[in-house]
Amino acid sequence: MFVVFVIFLTILIPSIQSSKPALKLTFTPDEKYYTEGHVVEILCELINPSDHTEASQLWHVDMKSGQRTAIGRALLNTPPDDSLDIFKHNKNKRLEYVKKNHLRIRQILFEDTSRYECTCPDCEEQLEKKTKELHVMKLTDPKWHIEPGWPIQENAKTTLKCTADDFYPYVSHQILRNHHKIDGDGKATIPNNNTILQKFSWEATVTPTHEWHKTTLECTIIEGNHKKHAVKILEVIFTPRFIKCEEKQYVNSTRDKSTIECYYAGNPQPKLLWLRQTDEKPVTSDAGVTIEVKDEHHGKYKSAVTFDRQILTTKEDNYYEQLLADGFIVRLTNNNNEVRESRKINIVSDPNQARTNPLDSLSRATIQNFSISIMLFSFLIIRHI
Repeated sequence: MFVVFVIFLTILIPSIQSSKPALKLTFTPDEKYYTEGHVVEILCELINPSDHTEASQLWHVDMKSGQRTAIGRALLNTPPDDSLDIFKHNKNKRLEYVKKNHLRIRQILFEDTSRYECTCPDCEEQLEKKTKELHVMKLTDPKWHIEPGWPIQENAKTTLKCTADDFYPYVSHQILRNHHKIDGDGKATIPNNNTILQKFSWEATVTPTHEWHKTTLECTIIEGNHKKHAVKILEVIFTPRFIKCEEKQYVNSTRDKSTIECYYAGNPQPKLLWLRQTDEKPVTSDAGVTIEVKDEHHGKYKSAVTFDRQILTTKEDNYYEQLLADGFIVRLTNNNNEVRESRKINIVSDPNQARTNPLDSLSRATIQNFSISIMLFSFLIIRHI
């Protein structure tokens, strides 16, 4: 019998609690962020009213000024002079009084962003106030600003800045360069949540190298439930330079076709000239010789010279072998035909002689400087013993 009594109380108590008067505030549809042009209905209800409860009241609260306005038929039909503009400019009945505490907003606008409250000011028993915020998005595209000028110069201090003005609401942002996050490389100015029209900026000072050329900057701002992007492909001016151009290159003179090549970079695109070492006459695409320049992207290029042994051999006796034996000069020039770098290329018949040194010039210089430092340090120690 006791067990039955406990079960009865377990069922009865929640039902008694649920029958207590309570306020309910609903948005239909109920969304976190609304898009302009949609319809939304706002309803304030008193659930389970009793003999001691009075009618509920729907309130509009302006998020800028905090002004609180009771929603009623008279407000929408004949708004007083001191009412908010949103009510005074309602000639087209965009705000519709459906019934008491039931408001319908047609063609919702950003200006409708506000807070709504549902209360029962005259109830004998104080009921918990219900509050909901109506957020209507105002979207704008971010923009990139590059200073001091465009295109940017290699090794020159450059300011990268992404801005977005007069949007709502800010949720988050992300800054990428070639799909890698660089948010921490700069400083972001994030808008205050209490501000209705918001502004955002992210700024960084960088010293770009030639490796930045043709890389992609992407600024993404999440505004409400929308992602807005600004994409900028960087244009970096940098002087011509060799990337890889071996001074000894292997050619098997018995093969029908053989190729020598050089890799270089520069922006604007530099010119690579092939010359004979003996008389510095240009080597051009001609019968038996093909010169092809390939864009390797990001301001890098490959120039390849292909020799056709059969065609070159028929020109004159030993012409092909002599051409290879004499060697070549490669000259790298800018758009003003100024020579920026030059290399001599000798052709070898043994592939072992043409093997690339695993250390580039920068690494070799670093090791050399380190060795000299060790020697000087050792000399100083010996002197002081």
